[in-house]
Amino acid sequence: MKCVVCDKRKGRRFCPAKERQICAQCCGGKRVIEIDCPESCEFLRIGREREAALEGARHFQSRDPMEQERRSRILESCEPVIVKMQTLIAVERKSSRDLKDADVAEALDCLLKTLRTEDRGVIYETTSENLRAEGLRRQLGALITACRYPKDAGAQRIQLKDAVDCLELLRAVVASHLESGPASLSFVDFLLRYLPRSPRIETSGSSIIIPGR
Repeated sequence: MKCVVCDKRKGRRFCPAKERQICAQCCGGKRVIEIDCPESCEFLRIGREREAALEGARHFQSRDPMEQERRSRILESCEPVIVKMQTLIAVERKSSRDLKDADVAEALDCLLKTLRTEDRGVIYETTSENLRAEGLRRQLGALITACRYPKDAGAQRIQLKDAVDCLELLRAVVASHLESGPASLSFVDFLLRYLPRSPRIETSGSSIIIPGR
């Protein structure tokens, strides 16, 4: 029986989303991005684990020992905030297929300029003329503000330096994806593959696995 997706290769895996057999290539390449995979799918779980290990080694880790130690410290102290930021980006990617890594990079750059300016005692918001980047910038900015000034007295509060560290870490990961070119899964598509069917950005628990952890 041919794959129900490509209609070229032989279908060897049962796809619960399509309720038919699909080939390994379509299962691996179009998982979540083009196929609405249910969370119960065993191939989805296996694929996530494999990609987490691969992407973590390739993009989340640095060859510079001092930089790697710094990234580890940031993840250790601010993991819930980074997970929320990743989840937000994944949600935006799911609603906008046009969102690219370059848009994410631009949004992060604008936020970094804004916070670094604030650190020097000047309040000035850097914006983007790129509508996709600007929309994401606003959402991430609101998330960072909520993390810096939480309404819940018992919630974790991050300092300005922590927010800059989180943004710098994500910006470095996006840069690594961009430098890898088409041979590497894009950052936004990688996050989308980890997006739960009903994400809760406001929670403190991990809804997206951080590679390399």
